[in-house]
Amino acid sequence: MKRLVQMLVKRLMDRRFFTKIFISISIVSFIGVFSLVYIYQQYYQGMITDNELDRTQRSINQAGYNLDNQLRRVVQNVQYFFYYSENSIEIDEASDRERLQHKLEAFRTQYSSELESVFLFIKENGEDGQETIIHDTGLDRVPDIRYRNQTWYRHFLAQEADIWSKPTKEHLFYQDRSYNSIYLMMGKYDMDGRDGMLVVRLNGKMFSDAFRLLATNDLMLELKDAKGHIVYSSFPDGSGAGDAMYLKTESKLSYSGFEVQAYTNKKAILDKVRQIQIVHPLVIIVILLITLVMSFLLTWMLTQPIKKLLQLMKKVEIGDLDVRFTSKYTDEIGLLGRNFNKMLANLSEMIDRVYVVEMEKINAEMKQKDAMLLAMQNQINPHFLYNTLEVINCQAILHEAPPISRMSRAMADFFRYTIDNPKAEVELLTEIEHVRTYLDIQRERYPDIEIDMDGLEPFGSYPIVKLTLQPIVENAFLYAFAGERDYYLKIYAEDCGGQTYALYIEDNGQGMDEQAMEAMNRLFDSEAEEVPEQDDSRRRGIGLLNVQQRIRLRYGKGYGLLLEESMTGGVTVRIKLPKEGKDDENLNR
Repeated sequence: MKRLVQMLVKRLMDRRFFTKIFISISIVSFIGVFSLVYIYQQYYQGMITDNELDRTQRSINQAGYNLDNQLRRVVQNVQYFFYYSENSIEIDEASDRERLQHKLEAFRTQYSSELESVFLFIKENGEDGQETIIHDTGLDRVPDIRYRNQTWYRHFLAQEADIWSKPTKEHLFYQDRSYNSIYLMMGKYDMDGRDGMLVVRLNGKMFSDAFRLLATNDLMLELKDAKGHIVYSSFPDGSGAGDAMYLKTESKLSYSGFEVQAYTNKKAILDKVRQIQIVHPLVIIVILLITLVMSFLLTWMLTQPIKKLLQLMKKVEIGDLDVRFTSKYTDEIGLLGRNFNKMLANLSEMIDRVYVVEMEKINAEMKQKDAMLLAMQNQINPHFLYNTLEVINCQAILHEAPPISRMSRAMADFFRYTIDNPKAEVELLTEIEHVRTYLDIQRERYPDIEIDMDGLEPFGSYPIVKLTLQPIVENAFLYAFAGERDYYLKIYAEDCGGQTYALYIEDNGQGMDEQAMEAMNRLFDSEAEEVPEQDDSRRRGIGLLNVQQRIRLRYGKGYGLLLEESMTGGVTVRIKLPKEGKDDENLNR
């Protein structure tokens, strides 16, 4: 092998200078191309995997946080009902069965979306003490089911403090809809010769709903309780995942102790990598052809310096001082070329100096103009406005004027959001906070208007064009709330499926003429940029049209506003928006 290599090297060195350089450059280039392709493929696969796992982790963290808050609220409601409220359940009231039934029915009806059944189990002390199950008349017992075999009954006998049961298919009533669910159990023992337990069966749909938007064919989810029992699984057979097929991420719920486990299908990630691998052969062929051409050209260029130097000397002889000899080598030809270039060094240096002086002069003029512009901008620096409002706030506190203090702080927050935030697009939660600030200001003038903004938290991370909601809410205060009666303003959202969601701003104010409303909706669908002069709703429509135009410019024609008459005779403004935003843009542009 060694002799073969030596023979090949000798035969190569016997070739012409052009051939030696061409072969050497081609070999190095080929090695570099194949190495680059391999490294890029490994990097791309790792990057796709990391991005997918990071996106999954953030998604299950948010979904788990929302579910944990919901479970916390359910437990607190049950505890308050059983232990602390004015209508709390007392087991010594067992003789007044009808009254207990009414309390249980009221509680179950109030939380019907989260609870399937609620009943009170009471047992007289003693080995053969009487046992009684009290439930409201809205529930129907399944006659063949024996409750003494069920999990909650064993907890009752053991007087265990754990309020969560393990996932179970056990039920007592026909109204228990979930195939698999969890019981909440709270007991009172040794109360006037009785033991009692309040048993609540959760609606299993609340667990599937928490992860409905995340679970896909390539992303399987499991929810386990604190003891590792599966509460919810998106696997078709509910059997769980194998480590060989999936990449696992976890998120622990702080209150309930439950754990969300997400399994990302490795095949889905590899499919994305294979999509880029399809074009690899073509790219390699193209790069190799380019490499061969470049190698030939480079070799040819390296063999031409002697001819070039002779040609340049002939031009210098006839007085052409603009020529230069360029070479990267330190051999004899390079030395001759450097001596040749020294004859023109002084002239080149003078040209460079003139160029530097000229550039410094231009830069100085530009800096002077920038300084003048900055000085003019500082004359309207918004921080002066913030400082002024802060002084007003301090004076209001010193003079014990809370309304003025609240107003000044709210105005500072209002203008800070408008001026300081350079983004064209924000999260819905950020926009809602700005609307709350505006409503705090308006509440000083309209203290009796009822505001309802519940239920927006699940949509808080969705995008929205900055300053979309506040102009619409301001329209309601300007035109809807005119008169002496009770008014309300409601802001809520709904999932439209796919990649869109909708926001609604509803009032019960003076309403809007049907023809004017239709005209505005036609205007929203058109490409018009201002409200016609003859339109009766011109003043009210300018702000809405501005919002419509900004949404269209940001997201396209499929999104925007729609006016409808509310059920109370007022106006409902529907805003259709995408769930995925665009890259951030700076408003200062």
